[in-house]
This record gives sequence, C-alpha cells and structure tokens, in this order.
Amino acid sequence: MLNQINNYLLLMRLNKPIGIYLLMWPMLWAFLISASGQPNLFYLLLFMIGVVLTRSAGCVINDFFDKDIDSQVERTKGRVLVSGEVSSSEAVLLFIALISLCILLLLMIGADILIYALISFCLLIIYPISKRLIKIPQLILGIAFGSSIPMVYIVQVGEVNASCILLYLATISWAISYDTYYAIADKLDDLKIGNKSSAILFGENDINAPYWLQMLTIILMIFVGLINNLNLFFYLALFIATLLCLYQKILVVNRKPYQCIAAFENNNYFGLIIFFGLLLSYLYE
Repeated sequence: MLNQINNYLLLMRLNKPIGIYLLMWPMLWAFLISASGQPNLFYLLLFMIGVVLTRSAGCVINDFFDKDIDSQVERTKGRVLVSGEVSSSEAVLLFIALISLCILLLLMIGADILIYALISFCLLIIYPISKRLIKIPQLILGIAFGSSIPMVYIVQVGEVNASCILLYLATISWAISYDTYYAIADKLDDLKIGNKSSAILFGENDINAPYWLQMLTIILMIFVGLINNLNLFFYLALFIATLLCLYQKILVVNRKPYQCIAAFENNNYFGLIIFFGLLLSYLYE
C-alpha cells in the first residue's frame, strides 16, 4: 500500500517540485502587484494549494497521453506508467480526484473565476496532445502556466486590467523560454519519434531564441513596474534576473542534456528574485 502511494506521488512528480515553483512564482507576483503588496492571505493559501494540485494533475495526464512515447525516450522510460507500476486506469482516477479537489477550491474562492479555471483544466489535457499537432506546444504550456494571473486579479481587484495582461504575456514568454531549454535535452529523441517542440521549431537558434524571449519577459516586466509605480528594488531584481538569463544561455551552449535541464531549473531563481524585488518594493515604498 505504501509503495503504491509512493508510485502515485512519483506520477504526480512531487519528488521534483521545480514545476510547482515555476507555476507558483507568477501567481505570487500577481498577488503582490494586484493588492499593492497586501494580498488576501486566505485566497493566497487557496491559490497555493491549487497550484500544487493543478501541476500534479498536469503531470498525471501528461504521462497518461505520453505513455507510449515515454518508453522510447531515455529520460522518461523509467516513469511509473511506462514500467507498469501504475496502470492507465489508476492514472485516470488520480487525475479525476485531483481535478475534483481543484473544483472544491474554486467553490471556496468564488464563481467569478470559473471560466478561467475551466480553460486552465482544458489546457492541461490539450498540452500533451499538442506535442503531436502544433509546432510550438510550449505556447499552450505558457498560457496554462499563466492562467492563475487573471484569476488572482479578478479575486483581488475584480477586473483584468493592463497590468494583468502585461504580467500574463510576460509569463507566457518566460514559460516558452525555459521550456525550450528543457526541450533541447529531448530534441534528438523528439526528432526520432515525431514529437514537436519549440527547440525543433527554432532549429539552430534554439539557444538564442529562448534568451530573447527572456529579454521580452524583462521588457514586459519593466512596463508592469512603470504602471504600478514600483521602486528601485524591483528594477534591481530585474537586472539580476537579466544576468541569470545570460548565465542560462552560456550554460546550454554545448546542448548537453544535463546542462539544459540545469538551465531550465535555474529559472526558479529568476522567479524568486523577481518576487523578492516586488516584496521589497512594497515594503519600502
């Protein structure tokens, strides 16, 4: 029993929380900015739980659809669905359970964000399928990863304003960039099995393109700062984040899979630095 629970946790990828962090940071940015540094802590807690549940559900449904493909990829052939330690029916039931918990959270938050939540749930299902159909599935991932932002704004200020839109666009650009680094690690396998990704689409520019997408993220965040009258702490954080982007670009220059994964994971610090820049900006305004 305990061993099977551990397999479920592995399927939910709770042993690799980097995905949770990358989902969490834009949501935390949105909470700070929309509430001018004084977020509703009850809603913040519910959204944080929702991020964990949503990311877990996304991992489960991704592995369900990718079961046959994962068996052909070196990095993923040890996953519990591929090995048979968790059955496909168990994965579906786990996905339903996680989504049901998300719905309970929605009922606690309010009906105003229901349409955005439904879109987010649909994107969870569409993303693994999109890797077979569209040339840049990372765009779907970015839209999904940023979907908490309009929900936060609606809950806290009752509208989707210009600041919200800019922050959402910045998050989409950022998500495409870091997931492209991740996709470079699987590029050869994806080409063999016919999967599509931004790393394949960008071709020889697969290193430069994500860097410039990160620069677009920085530019959009500058506009967010200007709209919200943020102070020097925020722009200092953006400068440090820019240096991190340069470090990541250098890190992947040889396209070695472990270095690409390291660059992907380094984006956790990108999100963290911007969060602290926002926090300090509001604490010392």
